Amino acid sequence: METKVIIANAIGFISFIIALIAFHKKEKKNIFKYTMISNALSLIQYIFLNAYSGIATKLIAILRDLSMVKQEKYNILKSRKMLIVFVCAYIILMIITYQGFISIFSLLAALIYTIFCWNGDANRVRSIGILTNVLWLIYNISVKSYTGAMANFISIVSTFIAIFNNKKLLNLFTIIFFAGLI
Repeated sequence: METKVIIANAIGFISFIIALIAFHKKEKKNIFKYTMISNALSLIQYIFLNAYSGIATKLIAILRDLSMVKQEKYNILKSRKMLIVFVCAYIILMIITYQGFISIFSLLAALIYTIFCWNGDANRVRSIGILTNVLWLIYNISVKSYTGAMANFISIVSTFIAIFNNKKLLNLFTIIFFAGLI
């Protein structure tokens, strides 16, 4: 295995630990503080892997997470206009960095996560984390982010545990899951 891939995966492992902690936080603001740090580390990982779609997605994700943390202080950050700015930024950067069909998965994960989390509570953030982690799992395998893929798998399991330990969250997840099947 190349040295760059080994370094990237070591960074990815640290990112994973921080992301895992994030989904066990109770408040939305705290979830996004941890995911912002995790996304910054993932950005560095994707730079080492030359995974341009991942780099672009994580750049916007860091800004998105920062805006989520600061929403209480600045009302403009809660507006639909700001959400549209983030969605457009994801789409534009994804077109610019397109590397094939799999690169779309990182875009879908980021878009779904952003839209669901924009004005949602911590339970919505956790419940949508399963779908977005599945999309990232596929992308990470394709760009040789093995610790990223491992992180996604463990995050999926961890989030399922959090969901099944919380009755309200289980009901929300069930509604979201079955709505997606209809």
